[in-house]
Amino acid sequence: MPVAIRLPLAAAGMIFFAAVASTQVALSVMARQTAQQTELLGQIYLDGLSAVLLPHVRAGDSEAARAALHNALSFHEGIVERQVAFVDARSAMVVAARGEKVASQAIPSEVATRAAGTISGRDGSAWFWRPLQTGSEAYGTVVARLDVSGFQRDRERLRWLLLAADLAFSGLCAVAGFFMVRRIQQPIALIAQRLYEAALGLPKPIEAAAMPVDKPSRLMFHAFNAMVHASREREDMLAHMAEQQRKADLGQLAAVIAHEVRNPLGGMRTAVSTLRHFGDQASVREETLGFLARGVDALGQVVDATLASYRPQADWRQLTRQDLDDLRLLVEADSRARGVRLMVEIDLPENVPVPALEVRQVLLNLLLNAIRATPRDGQVGLSARLEQASLVLKVSDTGEGMTRSVIRAYEAGLDEPGGPGLGIGIVIRLVERLNGRIGIEASPRAGTTVTLTLPLQPEEQKP
Repeated sequence: MPVAIRLPLAAAGMIFFAAVASTQVALSVMARQTAQQTELLGQIYLDGLSAVLLPHVRAGDSEAARAALHNALSFHEGIVERQVAFVDARSAMVVAARGEKVASQAIPSEVATRAAGTISGRDGSAWFWRPLQTGSEAYGTVVARLDVSGFQRDRERLRWLLLAADLAFSGLCAVAGFFMVRRIQQPIALIAQRLYEAALGLPKPIEAAAMPVDKPSRLMFHAFNAMVHASREREDMLAHMAEQQRKADLGQLAAVIAHEVRNPLGGMRTAVSTLRHFGDQASVREETLGFLARGVDALGQVVDATLASYRPQADWRQLTRQDLDDLRLLVEADSRARGVRLMVEIDLPENVPVPALEVRQVLLNLLLNAIRATPRDGQVGLSARLEQASLVLKVSDTGEGMTRSVIRAYEAGLDEPGGPGLGIGIVIRLVERLNGRIGIEASPRAGTTVTLTLPLQPEEQKP
């Protein structure tokens, strides 16, 4: 069964059940009150009967008492007596009388065991009894069997009338509740359907023709449409921002690759020029071709690492002295063109357990920045040595000293727009990846010295 039908039916059933249950409670309370009123009526009758019997019982005149009981049966304008009796407590004498055409019944045994009480019979009668006494002296028990069938018929008639009226009224309330809940549920069901459709795609606004007439529901529909329009605007804005970010990322990626690829090209041009002039010498040719081959491999690794969000995917390789010699060859062309002397001091074993690609990339950026920051006839130095379990690299220049803005860019890992420091963000990220530290000393007289401290990687820590 659809929810649109099941919920109104449940509400109608609850209304019907509540109405019937409340009526049954009222009938139960009414039945108890009727029983109490019947008992009170019997006690009132016994009051009058006791007043009639008391003088004769005191005098011990049983005939007069019997006559008084028969006389009581003669008057029944409001109450119809079937039997009346007096049970003498001292002599166990029973004086009884009954109405005409009324079958006699034995006095209930409870009269002898209980001082007072009421017992309802199945023939529409009820027994009432209580002691006949004055002060502390008791004379016996007054007993009356009264016809209460009229009360019972009236009570049953009222009960069925109330039950019929209750069923009719409850049915009407249930039907009215069904349509009322159905009407209240319709706008909510429409909102729920549109929300479900929105979970499967873009939300759609509710048309004006489907708007309800009542003001609260109409406000809810307008609020839903406002949410839909805001959601669409947000989606459009996010899509626009994503497109702008994608273009920015592509531009940054292209700039980084261009910068990292352009740096080694000066040394490789020098190697090609050397081949042209001294290619007939076997030793020079072999050395230059080996340098070019390593340079091409390094360029491929740089491009792969940059495309993979600066995380190289190539196999891990130790740094060698040959890598540092290649760096010297890569920057020599730029240093000669700018009239800057290059001083290299290497005190390392043949192999050092640090990643060769990252160290080459860091040193290449630092050396080229130092050369470009050094005036003609100045000097750029590179030193490398081992201290305890770390590789210490220093790149120094005799320029005017790194400015505070460039130092702050190094500290933040950002490239300063328009500044002389190229690839600063790359340097910082690579040093952080190597778990290293970077220190900068700069002054207008002594130039700038950048110190890198990189921890050696044990065999079990290598990728």
